[in-house]
Amino acid sequence: MLNYNFLDVRWFFRYNLIHGIIMELYEIIKGCITMERVVANIYKTFVQFFPEEKVFWEDLVRDEQEHASWLSNVNFFEMIDLLPSTEILPTKELIDNSLKFAENKSRHLRSSPVSLEEALKLALHLEETMVEIFANHLIANVLATSHESLTQKILMAEKIHKDKIEDMMITKGFLQLS
Repeated sequence: MLNYNFLDVRWFFRYNLIHGIIMELYEIIKGCITMERVVANIYKTFVQFFPEEKVFWEDLVRDEQEHASWLSNVNFFEMIDLLPSTEILPTKELIDNSLKFAENKSRHLRSSPVSLEEALKLALHLEETMVEIFANHLIANVLATSHESLTQKILMAEKIHKDKIEDMMITKGFLQLS
């Protein structure tokens, strides 16, 4: 007959709880990495479609690849403790839906070219998805300093991408300032 004391049982449950949380976080981050790569591939397609805006699209591709690289970094998992709360984590369902949308758009682009305006609107939509925001939250967390609040870093990281796309839309006459 096995004899377990209370501490052994408590340790077992604590270990399994922590292991479950870590695996869930790993799956979320893996989904974010995939999303960054899918979005980078969409932007690479736009490099081909719009050679006049090649520098703009290549800049976005580099940004997305850099985000995926940060998220792929093994040491990155040590930074997770910087998160103020696990409540900001997106659900697996949200990640899956965002990925499905981006992958469908990527497949559609292979057979159906879009206008520059449509491409910019799609890029803006992709940047506004929760998975993209989450990825930028994590990156901002890693880059945060003790002198700037995490919230400021998060907002800055997300705003940079949106601003780049909105600036191009204004330049091309697809977006009006109100």
